[in-house]
Amino acid sequence: MRPFILLLLFFLLAPCVGRGQTTAAAEAAAQATALQRVNQLVLERRYESAWKLLKFLDQMNTDPAVALQKTEVALHYYTATDELKRFNFRDLKLLDLSPDSLRQLGQDSVRYSFPVRRVLEKLQKQYPDNYKLDRALGDYYFTVQQCDCAESDLSEDEVFRRTIRHYQQAHDHGQGDYLSYFALGYSYQRLGQFKESLAPFERSIQLRKNYPTAHLNLAFVYLELKDFEKARNHARRAVELFPDDAHKEDAAFLLSQIEERMKTATAAQPE
Repeated sequence: MRPFILLLLFFLLAPCVGRGQTTAAAEAAAQATALQRVNQLVLERRYESAWKLLKFLDQMNTDPAVALQKTEVALHYYTATDELKRFNFRDLKLLDLSPDSLRQLGQDSVRYSFPVRRVLEKLQKQYPDNYKLDRALGDYYFTVQQCDCAESDLSEDEVFRRTIRHYQQAHDHGQGDYLSYFALGYSYQRLGQFKESLAPFERSIQLRKNYPTAHLNLAFVYLELKDFEKARNHARRAVELFPDDAHKEDAAFLLSQIEERMKTATAAQPE
């Protein structure tokens, strides 16, 4: 973004600039204030307004901080997409359906261009030490697998491998949270690499101990590894933590399967 636009934003969105501040500092403060405003708009469910502000901040997708924020909004709050390259967003009221529910209805047409993968990969070449871009690319490929709405030329296994590569790079440089560690564990799990999935699932729970989905998946992995006691403990925890009946029933069914396997294993042991 050109400096005079950033400075204009600063004066619009912030109280004042101290006389001793440099232009660069003023620009940074302006951008930080604008991105805080984006976060507030997201909290208010005003997703299209958030997108328009981000687009105004950086129309050419040359600023990593803005592009990362665009990626966050694009991957989580769209109501329609064309292969994660074009999107639609809505400003929603409190009682409106969620973006996920609206996208299932398929009523919206795409309006805003943002080819997520191309933008992030281009920025990564320019800023190879910005590992937040790796985190965002991991999020992108995990979203691809979950929505099955892009990258049709890639096999599902290749999508998982790319997810793993980018998350591993991000995590090695301190860019991760309970969701990215869960997604990493899930990717290993789906590739049948059960032992490799244990550490990221455990890390996900360490970061968010009451995250039921990680407990459920760990129960499945430990069952596959025939560590029935740990599998049962995590399945029980998942039953306790899931707030809705449908997921509780899924976890309870897995728990019953684990306990059945434990009985079978005990009966098969020589006396």
